[in-house]
Amino acid sequence: MKVLTTDWQSSKAQLTFVRHQVFVLEQGVPEKIEQDGEDEQAVHFVAFGTTAVPTGVCRLQESGKIGRLAVLPAYRHQGYASLLMKKVIQVAREMGLTRVYLHSQADSQVFYEKHGFKVEGDTFMEADIPHVLMTREI
Repeated sequence: MKVLTTDWQSSKAQLTFVRHQVFVLEQGVPEKIEQDGEDEQAVHFVAFGTTAVPTGVCRLQESGKIGRLAVLPAYRHQGYASLLMKKVIQVAREMGLTRVYLHSQADSQVFYEKHGFKVEGDTFMEADIPHVLMTREI
């Protein structure tokens, strides 16, 4: 397992493939919401197993917002999401950030808590899915 740090132009096909599979096809998020125009400026991450097929992706914005963490169904519960999260935190530190945050789907909250995130505020709807704001000092 490995995670590569990349940019939108270099890895658009891999990033789009995983995100489309997870967010659009699996979760029913409209394509226009998933493609929010924030990718060009973000740092991206792509996880791989033993093949060239991407297993998961994530992005980090300059503001410290982590988003679009997605792992293909066949690769879940194998440590890819945790590996992505560790790499994102490492890069955020290298960028000089002292705090990161994300909008967690409510059913993923426990995963982020295991990575040191804390809930702030109430549940809200985003793309018709319950979410919570979570933050972490780094």
